[in-house]
Amino acid sequence: MIYIRAIHFAATIMAAGVVFFAVCIAAPALRHNGIARAAAAFRSRLAVIGWCSLSLCVLSGAAWLVLTAAAMSGAPPGRVFSEGVLWTVLLRTDFGNDWLARLVLAGLLGGALVPLLSRKPAAPRWIAAAAVVLAAALVGSLAWAGHAVGSNGIEGVVHPAADVLHLIAAAAWLGTLPLLALFLALLLAQPQHDDDAVAAARVATLRFSALGIVSVGALLATGIVNTWYLAGSVPALVGTPYGRLLLAKVALFAGMVAIAAVNRFRLTPQLVPNASSGASSRARDAVRRLRRNALAETLIGAGIVIIVAALGTEPPASHVHQHPVYGAVPADAAFVHIHGEGGMADITILPGRAGLARATIRLWDADLVGLLDAREVTVTLAPPTAGSNPTTRVAVQDADGAWQVGRFRLSQPGNWMVTVDAVLGPANHLVLAAPIVIEPEK
Repeated sequence: MIYIRAIHFAATIMAAGVVFFAVCIAAPALRHNGIARAAAAFRSRLAVIGWCSLSLCVLSGAAWLVLTAAAMSGAPPGRVFSEGVLWTVLLRTDFGNDWLARLVLAGLLGGALVPLLSRKPAAPRWIAAAAVVLAAALVGSLAWAGHAVGSNGIEGVVHPAADVLHLIAAAAWLGTLPLLALFLALLLAQPQHDDDAVAAARVATLRFSALGIVSVGALLATGIVNTWYLAGSVPALVGTPYGRLLLAKVALFAGMVAIAAVNRFRLTPQLVPNASSGASSRARDAVRRLRRNALAETLIGAGIVIIVAALGTEPPASHVHQHPVYGAVPADAAFVHIHGEGGMADITILPGRAGLARATIRLWDADLVGLLDAREVTVTLAPPTAGSNPTTRVAVQDADGAWQVGRFRLSQPGNWMVTVDAVLGPANHLVLAAPIVIEPEK
């Protein structure tokens, strides 16, 4: 799953990056008459990269869907086609609905790429604008396949919005970096003293720098929001696998920002066309160094994409809690932490596989400091198969303050939906819901 996620993220970011680069950077940079050969070569290669990226985005997205359907149903990937599981996931789950919407967006973006990446010097403005909107929507809709979805209240609005902007900003920066390196490489193939090549490099670099500054600002702001919701504390950052991966991502991001600062403040000012032979030589040397730095940033960005792919398979650091009173979650249990504005719930199903099981529910206040005082707690477990009847049980509070549900039967493995309804007062209910994975019976 990590490999498929990494490929899909990279392909989606590159497909969006092609559009952003073509519209925001390449269009004005390619207007210089003296770089006709480099411009034709770049347009041709940009089209190949765009179509390959979009195709890989669709194929890897299909593979991701199949693996997710297999995980939800507990069936091998090959059986999700014959047993109707894939169709059920597509039509009856948020993940499937998101994937259908993204498939439509990919098709529309493909239609926009035809005129945008043609050999004509420039596409109509409305085509360019539509392509940018579709590319942003395609990469931004990945937020609904991550941890930002499923929260309640204001978090359910702010967190997904921040994730959407984070993804679009990442595509605007990471997705255009390798294209800048390619463009500068083609310009370096121009004649040794071609001032038009230096002028085009300056325009491209300045416009990329402006786009990068906006993107980095958006990444910083939305990254802080995401870290607040998904980590929540310094101990969670350093004490969980998710937190440590997030710190590694931040370190790589800082490295990219440092290289970008060198590009902007040291190398870009050296791109001075129509200068003396000595200044022209320094300008072309600056172009070479800019290209090398862009490639270095691209490699670091690839590392960030791999980390992001792994982050999606780990529970967020803010969801991983070790309570001293109760100890760690048993190895053979299914566990989920659900957080909302009015409180939180830790749900443990033991054993976490199909067959007879018991459930323990611990309700916490919004700050995870003390147990939440509830008058009555009801637990509903909905099986993954469409049309199956959910199981609803009233929990009983024990001496430690936890709520217990006696023996009940989990009819099948897969991605069940657990809902906790806690009565806190005469007209005050805390309702929390989340998926929980039940393993096959041994």
